[in-house]
Amino acid sequence: MRSSSGDPGSGPGNHESSSEEDVTHATSIAVWDLTSPVVVGHRPTLKVGVSCASGCRLSGSAVDVCDDRGDRVAAGRLGSAPWPATAALYWVELDLAAPEREGDLSLSIHATPTLPHADATSVVTVVVSRPPDHRVTLRVIDKTSGAPLPRVDVRLGRFRAATDEGGIAHVDVPGGPYDIGTWKNGYEMASTTVVVAADTTIDLELTAAREPDQPYWM
Repeated sequence: MRSSSGDPGSGPGNHESSSEEDVTHATSIAVWDLTSPVVVGHRPTLKVGVSCASGCRLSGSAVDVCDDRGDRVAAGRLGSAPWPATAALYWVELDLAAPEREGDLSLSIHATPTLPHADATSVVTVVVSRPPDHRVTLRVIDKTSGAPLPRVDVRLGRFRAATDEGGIAHVDVPGGPYDIGTWKNGYEMASTTVVVAADTTIDLELTAAREPDQPYWM
């Protein structure tokens, strides 16, 4: 941030005063809305936000994304308005080049705001999968009442989903064996193993976690 020419101490000859531009402003970077796994041959998108600890305007700052070979797979500039409900998180949505191979893919996201702001870097890893062959439908209920359970986090191998208000989640996956796991606050985790060879429906019953016999008091 530059001081205006009329600010006290900003004129020539006054070398004892220091301006704010002599101090590096710390920045931070956030990355979100990147689906994992990513399907081979499909262009994923992600959102990148950068903020200054001093609340400075960072619109127009360059953002580059490189893969684990150092090839640039996306580039853009932060938009003119901060992300809703934030004071100074300037952001951009980027389309990435379609990955060509299965496996783990490391992405380095680098933002270069203008001085006096420091660069910001984040590294994220996503799973790249071959195209899905089948749809797995998961129906999750309370074991005691039989009521559908919403907002259950479901893991099918490396694929993730969450149940809707009807206790149902859909996951599109390639054929093969998968470990299934669940998580929901207040319930015990459930797990099983399946081999997916066609579209299938799997029913899961969750048991409410037992309250401790002797609660601890602070």
